Amino acid sequence: MKLLICSPAFYVFLLIVAAYLCRRRKRWKYTLAALALFFSLFFSLEPIYELAAKKWSEGYPSSVPTGKTYQYGIVLGGFSYWDWERNRPEFGGNADRLTEGIRLYRSGTIRKLVIASDGSIIQRDDTSKQSGNPQAMTDYLVRLGIPRQDIILETKATTTHENAVFIKQLLSSQSSPPFGGGVGGEASPLLITSSTHMRRSLMAFQQEGIQADPYVTDCIVKVKGKEGRWLPSLHVVRDWQSLIHEFIGYAVYKIRW
Repeated sequence: MKLLICSPAFYVFLLIVAAYLCRRRKRWKYTLAALALFFSLFFSLEPIYELAAKKWSEGYPSSVPTGKTYQYGIVLGGFSYWDWERNRPEFGGNADRLTEGIRLYRSGTIRKLVIASDGSIIQRDDTSKQSGNPQAMTDYLVRLGIPRQDIILETKATTTHENAVFIKQLLSSQSSPPFGGGVGGEASPLLITSSTHMRRSLMAFQQEGIQADPYVTDCIVKVKGKEGRWLPSLHVVRDWQSLIHEFIGYAVYKIRW
């Protein structure tokens, strides 16, 4: 149901159905059909999506001030699944959430890497639902050069708000104070996630009293020499679905918390 609500294709389909049902009323039929055509083009053109995504995510840094360090770098999940057949993680389009987290760890900017409930590590009480492999994913990260003692996995959450709740519980049990701002710790953690996901993520963590510093990945990139930007594309419709999910999620968080 969530996917339908967030999908532009769903609303275009409703307009087409409405136009068909109003086929005996020509004015309504043509108006609804024109709206269906307009929204089909609107949500499939890359420059329009890029403008909306940039406006939604502007103001968040993709770098850390020189010399600043963090006890914890929190990498939000959504970048991989565990491939049980080949016994390895399979990465998706948000993989630079993790690669940037690893890079920041290796550069000394963060001292411990916190990974939040990704598909490769999530654990459910209901074994029939999606399940990752946290032990094997930890071994994978160790092979990439991260000491086991510097890896913290949050494996329970199924939403961004739950990420904040469970990470607060995990880090509050650590030996050094993990939080800045309202919780009374010594320094803010660094929150690492996709640019379009950051606004909602920061709100979720702030509502749990975690005053995190933002670090965005998956930013909109203009590829030199890329053609066909004004041609309709189905992958842009999929990108809009993710962005609309952020719009709705942000509004729900603001109302509920």
